[in-house]
Amino acid sequence: MPMSGQLMFARRLGTTARLAIWLVIGVGFVVADVRYQTLDTLRSGFSLLMQPVRQTLRAPSDIAVELSGFFTRHRLLQQERDALQTERMRLLAQVRTGRDIARENAELRALLKLRARPGQQVVHAAQLYQGHDWFAQRITLDRGARSGLRSGLPVIDAAGLVGQVYRVYPGSSEVTLVSSADQLTPVYVERTGQRGLAAGSGRGQLELRYMPSQADIRRGDRLLTSGIDRIYPAGIPVAQIVRVSRSQSSPYLRVEGQPLAGLDRARAVLVLIATPGVTPVPAPVSSTSASPVATSSAATSSAPESPAPTSSAMAEQP
Repeated sequence: MPMSGQLMFARRLGTTARLAIWLVIGVGFVVADVRYQTLDTLRSGFSLLMQPVRQTLRAPSDIAVELSGFFTRHRLLQQERDALQTERMRLLAQVRTGRDIARENAELRALLKLRARPGQQVVHAAQLYQGHDWFAQRITLDRGARSGLRSGLPVIDAAGLVGQVYRVYPGSSEVTLVSSADQLTPVYVERTGQRGLAAGSGRGQLELRYMPSQADIRRGDRLLTSGIDRIYPAGIPVAQIVRVSRSQSSPYLRVEGQPLAGLDRARAVLVLIATPGVTPVPAPVSSTSASPVATSSAATSSAPESPAPTSSAMAEQP
């Protein structure tokens, strides 16, 4: 039953009537919005309310794009890094090669300035490798018996005396360095002419033995070969004095020298071959007192000429 206040036979609007009413309302809103922009405020407020919804819906797509770009950039950066590292290694190799070539050219230019003395022939040689036992103080050259080398020949570089040929093969030869403990080299002090005997210490240095305590020798003096042994030509730089010490218990000075030649870095060297029948001119004798070894050496040089011994053989002479 109808409630109190409700019409008993009320009729609802039809579908067509409701559609027409809504069309009229919609057309009115459109005309009002186009003509008078009355819905701009409503539209702005609705867009502001829908902004979080749009961001939420767009977030998965943005994350996927960002991840894809990250991995792409990471891959490109890795490729660029690898290319830069490869280029860096190539440039470093070129720099090392250039330095190596420049150093070799400097050594060769210095060797070209050396002139063969009268009665001498020179054989250019290159260092193949250094001995496996560095304490043996030996190097191997790429020239041997086929180039005319023989045992006992002196070997020099652009700076000074390197050593002496120890063993000769057909295509190579071994050189005992001047700093070897088995090597003895007759020398004299360039400044004063004082003669002495330089012995290798086996540690890359030299010791000037049998120098009287009153001898005039200073730090910085150069030692040159004296030539009295008929093995080394006179005047080849050997070492530079780095330390002079006196001991109250010994009548001799303790003199240490640094070899001038590049014993551990020389690549190009010269082997000196003396022409038979030509005797090197010995160094001048100092006015100061000579050492016992120098005196015995001078006596030996005044004796009749005999086959030239090696520097190691000199150490065995009484």
